[in-house]
Formats: sequence, C-alpha cells, structure tokens
Amino acid sequence: MTTCTRAFRATAVVAGGLMLAATFGSGSVRADDDVHYGPDTVDIAAHWAARSTLANAVMFSGLGEPLSISMSTADDILKHAGYIARPPMPDMATVGTVYAAGSPALKQKPDFSKLQTLRWDPASFDRTLEPAAQAWALIKITSPAFHLNFHDDKADRRVALMMLPQARAQAEVLAERLLTEQGLFAARSPDGTFAEPRARDQAVVLWGVSNLILAATSEREDYWHTAYRELVDADDYRDLSDRALAAVEQLPPETAGDRALAIEALGRYGLATNDQKRRKKALALARRHADALQKIQDPSLEDAALAVYGLVEAGRLLPDDGFATAAATTFETELLPKWDDRLGAFRTGEPVSYTPSTTAAVVAALNAMRWHGSGDLAMDANRIYPRFLETVLVEAGLQLASPLPLVPARYREGRPDTAFAHPALPTPEKAGLAPVFAGEVVYEDGTWRVSDRRFRTADAMFLANMLVMPHEGQADAFLAADRLESLDR
Repeated sequence: MTTCTRAFRATAVVAGGLMLAATFGSGSVRADDDVHYGPDTVDIAAHWAARSTLANAVMFSGLGEPLSISMSTADDILKHAGYIARPPMPDMATVGTVYAAGSPALKQKPDFSKLQTLRWDPASFDRTLEPAAQAWALIKITSPAFHLNFHDDKADRRVALMMLPQARAQAEVLAERLLTEQGLFAARSPDGTFAEPRARDQAVVLWGVSNLILAATSEREDYWHTAYRELVDADDYRDLSDRALAAVEQLPPETAGDRALAIEALGRYGLATNDQKRRKKALALARRHADALQKIQDPSLEDAALAVYGLVEAGRLLPDDGFATAAATTFETELLPKWDDRLGAFRTGEPVSYTPSTTAAVVAALNAMRWHGSGDLAMDANRIYPRFLETVLVEAGLQLASPLPLVPARYREGRPDTAFAHPALPTPEKAGLAPVFAGEVVYEDGTWRVSDRRFRTADAMFLANMLVMPHEGQADAFLAADRLESLDR
C-alpha cells in the first residue's frame, strides 16, 4: 500500500506543470506536440472532461425530461451553498430523467455566459429510457470527491447541490418506470415497451442506489454531505436497493466485465444496507464473482481491464489477499501485453476501436494499479495512464471539444490552461460540438478518426465515472477506505 499512498498524495496535491514529450518515448505526431500530461497533472484534465460531460448531459443539452425544483428545495440548496439572499437562477436546460442518446451538435454559436446557447437539437434525441443511463448519471451526481474538487465558492456549490433533485428523479424513474413485473430493470422505449433486461444494468442500478444511500448517511461535515443528510432520507431508497440486490441475484452477470461491476455494486450495497443478512448475501455474491474472475481465459481488452478493477476491489472488500495477487497477475499477463507504446493505446484488434465503455474499463484498471497496486506494475500504470488518455481522448478525438470554457478563471490562477484541457482539443465554437464524448473512435491505415459522433449517455457517463480525481486520499470509483474499516465482515 506504500505505492498507493504515494500515488494518492501526488495526485491530491496536483502540480500545475506538464511533462515533456521525452517522458513518454516515441509516439504519433500531433498538434502541440511539446505538451503532454504526466501522472501528477492528468487527473485535473480527467476531472474536467468528466465534469463537462455530466454538465452537458443533465444541465445544458436538454437531453431528458425537464426537472422542476420547488422553491423550498431551491432555498435549502442555496442555504447549504452559503447564500443569504436568493441570487438569480441560471437559465439552464436542467433535466432529471435522462434520454439514451442525442447529437452533441450545438444549435447555435456557444456562449458559456448564456447557457441557453448550449442546448442540443431535440429532434436528434433517442428518448428511450435506459437503466444504465439513469444509474451512471446518479452515480456521478452522488460521488462526493467529484463535488469537493474545484467547488470552492458559492456558485459552484449551488450547481453541485442542484444535482441532488436530479439524483432523486433518476432513482424514482428506476423504481417507478424501469422495473419490470419480473423484478428486473430494463430499458423502455417511448411507446412503453420494455427491452430484454441485461445483467450489467442490474449491477449498475444497485451501485447507483447504494451510492445515494451512502451519500445520505455519511458523517462527514462538509457542505455536500450535510446537505444530503438534510435533504435526502436514505430510508426512502432502501427498498429500491433491496430490489436491485434481488435483481443482481436473479439475473447474475456472466462476462468478466459485468462480474467486476457487480463486485463494486455489491460492495457498495454491503456498506449501505442496515440488513445484516442481506449484507452477508451481497458479500458472498461478490466473492463468487471474484472467484470467477481469477479463472478468465483469453478475455477481450474490456473484460481484462475490468477484471483487474474488480479483483482489486474484491481484495479491498473481502479478507483475501489472493484477489489482489490475481489482479496484479491479470494486469501483467492479460492487459500489459496489449499495450502498443508506438500507438499510445492498448490494441483491441484490427482496426483498433475505442468507445467510452472500452475507455472506461481501461481507465478503471490503470487507476486500480496506480493507487492500489505496488512495485513495477504501479509504475507501469502511472507511466501509461497519461499517455493513454492523451491518445484516446485528444489525438483520436473521443473528447469532441475542449471543456476549458467551463473552467472559471479563478481556478486557473497559478496553473496553465493546459492543466485543465489539452490545447490540441478544438474549442466548442470551432468544433460546433459540445465538450462531451463521442460514441466511438477508430484507428486504421495509420490514422485516428471519429467513427460515431453520437453522444450515448450510458457509455459516456460510465467513462465520466471512471475519470476520477482523488480528494483527501479518496477516489469515487473505489470503495471508501473509511467505510471499509467499519464493515462487519
């Protein structure tokens, strides 16, 4: 754990400088080739890429059902943000329930001082309601470190707490509209028809609802947690979390990636529930899936990466050192051999392709090794992570535009703008696109290209949840160490 502590300390301090190209060896020629992220700077850029994606999905684009916030709720939010008098409310397209997909093309020239100019064309929206889209948005909204990094003033705190009613709306649609008579969560088309339930969705819903309960039961005294304790009654969501646990048991994951996400979700449920019997069931299920992850053979890149993440978390959740050892072995034998240093990415086949989901899996694995691995493997992960993000998000174009216009000037004081967004990213005005993730990028014939510009909410928010920046030694994609210490196992 020495390496983990050292890595957390380095990223929590977050230097503002940038690494030189020589740090990473040879690679593709790209714009601003003298600017490259290093292990101590990449997490700021990751944070703002994730923050921009969430903000566009739930506040700017209109990609969902409009959210109405009562005046009493708004006043409670303002109080916790530090306001005495009520300020003008921003003109934003705030939604609760989110839609499945939409085109991120901007309808007009963007002006970030006039947020109504950031809306997307509603004719492009796929109004299917997906459990994973609601759950991944809910997870990001209820992740504490995300709301404690770069939330130093009242305006930012107000925006962070405005997301609280959105989280409640997403939990409510899961309970009231996306739960089938069979007790499984499934996507629902605009005509009300349910799609076939998927195992991964059950796990992600369990994670999301458990996150909401954990946020509302934390004993921390910062503005964010105190607001959640006052404005959210955790008991309102315990039945939904129990239903999600039953759904994970009824439709168990079978792929390595789905098992890994189930381990994380079951761990969070174990931390959130007051029911000792159900806690033991959740931990037993997590162990069963972790045991299966130790036996994977010839996995895809996404499955191998998520297996590393799942095994690391199983090792932290369950009293068994064998899982951490298996995570290291999987990282060394199944993931690292796929790394192509010249390409700056892991090989996925021919052609090489990355979706936000694939990218999220790799990010999860690299961060697991950066912060919870040891020795040479942690060093490898620290070396690869900045290069990988720069290749896929910037050079390949998975990040469609720069989030820099969303970064207030006060946060940029003492740090170069390049610490927040790579200068090779086009501005939203130049790109004509919102600063969010595309649906897919492909490398073939020696060139990266965006093969799918559509914003797919579930996959994009999955990546946003994995692009984390530690705060006081905690990173949202990983089980909280202080909670684990008090877990009855």
